[in-house]
Amino acid sequence: MSLDRASRLQSVEPSGGGPKLFPLADLNQWSLRQAEAKRFVMKGFVPDREMTLITGAGGANKSTFGQQLATCCAAAVPMLGIDVEPVSSLYLTCEDDDDRLHWMAQHICNTLGLKMADLVGRLHLSSLRGQLGNELASFDMEGKLKPSPSFASLRATIISTNARLVVLDNAAHFFAGNENDRGQVTAFVNLLYSLCRELDATILLIAHSNKAGDSYSGSTAWLNAVRSQIVLQRPEDSIDPDERLLTLGKANYARQGAELRFRWHEFSLVLDEDLSDDKRAELATTAAASNDNGIFMACLDARARDGLVVSPNVSPNYAPSQFEAMPAAKGIGRDRLRKAMERLLAVGEIEIYDHENRGKGRSVKAIRRSSRITPDGSPDVSRTGSRTFPEPFPHGSRTTPHTHSPLKGGMGAALEASAPSLLDQDHPDAPDTNPSWDEPSHRPA
Repeated sequence: MSLDRASRLQSVEPSGGGPKLFPLADLNQWSLRQAEAKRFVMKGFVPDREMTLITGAGGANKSTFGQQLATCCAAAVPMLGIDVEPVSSLYLTCEDDDDRLHWMAQHICNTLGLKMADLVGRLHLSSLRGQLGNELASFDMEGKLKPSPSFASLRATIISTNARLVVLDNAAHFFAGNENDRGQVTAFVNLLYSLCRELDATILLIAHSNKAGDSYSGSTAWLNAVRSQIVLQRPEDSIDPDERLLTLGKANYARQGAELRFRWHEFSLVLDEDLSDDKRAELATTAAASNDNGIFMACLDARARDGLVVSPNVSPNYAPSQFEAMPAAKGIGRDRLRKAMERLLAVGEIEIYDHENRGKGRSVKAIRRSSRITPDGSPDVSRTGSRTFPEPFPHGSRTTPHTHSPLKGGMGAALEASAPSLLDQDHPDAPDTNPSWDEPSHRPA
């Protein structure tokens, strides 16, 4: 316990061997000095010596945020332009192995302009992935909490490293109770708060939001028991898959609703203004192309569900012409749809195939999703082999980070790549100018 806390609180021992009284504030001590405003580890977002819950959907980069905040505090550099408290930091993950921690540490240090060796003794990273018994407590048949050996290890590690910021990734691994049980959730949060009080630690607990769209999963006690909650998500109004929005969800020590916009870039988080003008322009172009690619694929899927086919050739059934009036096209126009088609053909996300036009007694060229793409939109590993990306991501993900290319979740191509040369109306494989695609006999089997 700090001297400051000892001066504010005194433990009152009862006379006659009765029950121990709760600690009472010493008003005499308080009267001798001015009260202090709440301090912050990350100004306005993460209050000092409190537990903050950070929530968001999978792939929103909550882990990246936690590790980068720990790095910034250890190095005494701002986090996304916001002042931090320079403290020793501990980041524990049950999700990533040591190789991944190393990868992320290297990229975060590169972004921040730091040397990893300079953080020795200040930044402490630990992977618990694959270990059994990571839960910090168990609950008996009556629902009463019992601290586990892992909690004792956590406490001992905080003391050994003198960590003042502790990031726990994530709640699903450290909390083994019923997330819908108010009593168990509250008891678990209070267990973590005991470390804040005893060791002057600030705890950032990472947790997932639920599928219903709430900013947390489980009992409302997760929000009621903590004094601070921040939410990390992709902005709903953004077409950029790498843009992120941090919102102050619950705030007892700051203004609720405060926001911070930034982006995932090269395995770390950065402000747009920290990038060069050329890089910002490049990313904006990439985001727009990725968005258009996604729109084209949505239109193609809609037509496929209706049992209709479209052509890559300039004709009455030319895909961009057929798509531009569809609601799924979102008004982007024929030219942007054409460029999206060319990109997608070039990278192999869509393919040209021979469609049997039975009414005309011959086959015509049409387009469809590539046969190497599985029905859920992800690459067929049996065809493409294993991924080699450092950070895998699902096809079409709105929030999962990816390497910067004009593709969206692998869906796209070079920004101005040329499509196969089948756009000439006089090409021998061009469809009939009026092949009656909507007739049942002309729909693909």
